[in-house]
Amino acid sequence: MKPLHKTSLLICLAILIPFASAAVVLNWQTIATWISALEKPEVRPETGVDPFSYDPPIPSLVKDLKPHYRIRAELHTSEAKIKGTVTLDFDNPGTKDLRLFIYDYKWSPMSITSIRYKDKSLPFNRRQAVVQFANPLGQEKRGTLTIQFENSVPRRGTRFGVKDDIWTLTTWYPMLGAQNQSGQWYEPPQRIDFGDPFVYHYGDYDISFISPQGYKWVSTVGIGESKPLEGNRQEVHYNGKKLLNFALVGSPLYQIETVTFAPNLTVDIASIDKRNIARIKNIAETVIPTYTEWYGPLPYQRVSIAETSTGTTYAMEYANMAIFKRDLQRNSLIEHWLPHEIAHLWWYNSVATLEARYGWLDEGLVERSVVHYQQARYGDSQAESLLADYRKDVERLSQRFPYGKLGKELHQFTTQDEFHWTWYSRGALLYENLRQQVGDDAYKRFLQRVQRSYHGSVIGPEHLDQALGQVLQGEARYFVPNIEKHNNEPFAPVTLVPYVTTVVNGVSFYPQVPSRITDQTAYLPLRDVAEELGYKVNWSEEKAAIEVKGYGRTIWIKEKSTYAELDGRKVEFGKRMIEIEGRTLAPLAFFDQVLGSEAELDEKSRTVKLRFPSGKTGGGR
Repeated sequence: MKPLHKTSLLICLAILIPFASAAVVLNWQTIATWISALEKPEVRPETGVDPFSYDPPIPSLVKDLKPHYRIRAELHTSEAKIKGTVTLDFDNPGTKDLRLFIYDYKWSPMSITSIRYKDKSLPFNRRQAVVQFANPLGQEKRGTLTIQFENSVPRRGTRFGVKDDIWTLTTWYPMLGAQNQSGQWYEPPQRIDFGDPFVYHYGDYDISFISPQGYKWVSTVGIGESKPLEGNRQEVHYNGKKLLNFALVGSPLYQIETVTFAPNLTVDIASIDKRNIARIKNIAETVIPTYTEWYGPLPYQRVSIAETSTGTTYAMEYANMAIFKRDLQRNSLIEHWLPHEIAHLWWYNSVATLEARYGWLDEGLVERSVVHYQQARYGDSQAESLLADYRKDVERLSQRFPYGKLGKELHQFTTQDEFHWTWYSRGALLYENLRQQVGDDAYKRFLQRVQRSYHGSVIGPEHLDQALGQVLQGEARYFVPNIEKHNNEPFAPVTLVPYVTTVVNGVSFYPQVPSRITDQTAYLPLRDVAEELGYKVNWSEEKAAIEVKGYGRTIWIKEKSTYAELDGRKVEFGKRMIEIEGRTLAPLAFFDQVLGSEAELDEKSRTVKLRFPSGKTGGGR
């Protein structure tokens, strides 16, 4: 059987596209009824099967080598230098070489002083952000490397640096390189003036960090457990699992207030100014419950918010950390950028993406999140005003960069305006457009499904489309086609091939390829359903046809045919057979008119009910 292209039934709400004329397609009200009816799909006690078990999550874009970092490091403030040792345990990727990624500055490079495997020192070479060396693990399933490093902390307000005695320590240690699912190493993009173009690998961390006595730190996993050391020093111990990276921000000037939120989240807020802490806390008290309602609980128990000095990097997201400069307290800029960075705790941190390739995925979503915050705290008018600002940006984008697109990678943008208007403003409207089509309830369930399915994963647009399809109960396409749309084009609407629940002899049945509605016809996987009804199905090379045998009858069907041959006569069933993922699907009429099964379609609930042919007992499974 030859593979056929997937077909899809276009369904969507007639809505006003944010920057184009209205696009009218099939009535969304019908689909909304389906969504409502199937919001909690019935799982019959006889089977206990998840109706989406045939549609497991798409693998992460980064192959999980299960890294475990044990880091012992000390900050020498007089030298502005970190010296440390990383003991790195990980699964053997089976490649000829191994790689570490180092995200430093060209003008202030990190130094790797040694890499050891067991008692052997390994020669290595560095090529930009990649440290490369021969894989010594052989046939071992898991190995351990010991890496010694030194990293000078820039005395300036950079993403990694110290200014006014506030130490922002991000990407400060060597990390295990990242591979795709085919085992090919990613090439980490180089830093540019904007964006965070790194490729990360989720891992577990056990860190002991030494600094001068009296320094107060907030981190990816909270304030840690501190103990005094000789020489007026202190050691803080941190432990965390499934972290995208590990960052610390600290100062001898810091004051820290800890706040708790339902259901189980602790937030450490650090600033040198108590008044600023109060303002940060007020924002967090609206932001975090609002985002929890839309996205589900954050799957970490402790996060941090750190205010750095003036003249430092604007605002940054790192694992479980929202970091911003004190300047944002002026002119209420904090009202936008702190909610933006807090949203990154979900989108970038809990669920990651390849930032240089798909940065719109999280930046657009967290910008749309700021609208949720504005609406929750200040009402609909303020929220709509922010959406109007995004539309103005996108109008400028369509005029100045008409043939650009969301799918541009970070290094392909020609100006910072193009970058911001594309990933932030147009990205925000991509999600807003979806929300308008499917409604708040389905939109919320979509984002919560992404969060549940892909926590600890690095995802792309195809992962979003799959999660959307699971919520709408079908095969959805929205994100993948829209990232290729030019800036002067409206967004494409959601397309959906609706799935159909199959019930055979009163029991829910979930074939590998789900039944679906295509070309206004219910199609069911021929082999799976026919065999569930007691037939045997085979492919005959000699006749180049499908043989369906059972109950004393032999039925032949040619590929793409609209009829079957039974006892020397043709039995028409109207619509052609189709093929999806190498599986032949037959229209519902085939099971009724050819196999003689009782077949009933409930269009409202999208449920097909079939029984054994009349008067037969059937063979079943």
